[in-house]
Amino acid sequence: MASTLSGSPADCVQSDAAAERAPNPRRHYSGPEDLMDDVELDRGAREQLLLQWKDEVNAELAAEAEGMSASDPIRAEAEARLASEARRVSDALAALQAERSSI
Repeated sequence: MASTLSGSPADCVQSDAAAERAPNPRRHYSGPEDLMDDVELDRGAREQLLLQWKDEVNAELAAEAEGMSASDPIRAEAEARLASEARRVSDALAALQAERSSI
């Protein structure tokens, strides 16, 4: 897991919220799959954090697409990484929502 602070990623996300700043799941988890599987957070919290993650990645993708030049392979690489991350977040969110529906 990618937490840069001491404690578990779930503790760090909750610490963000307690400090009245927006929790940043991308800072504390190495990937959306890790967040989806974190049993220290309840299902609702994981779903909200994944939705936040999805919004953030989609905003970055939109910004990247606006500044993209076909002749700039570095920007194309960055956009491809963001698109992959967006797909992984969507997959994790869909799996979590399917899990909720099956209960």
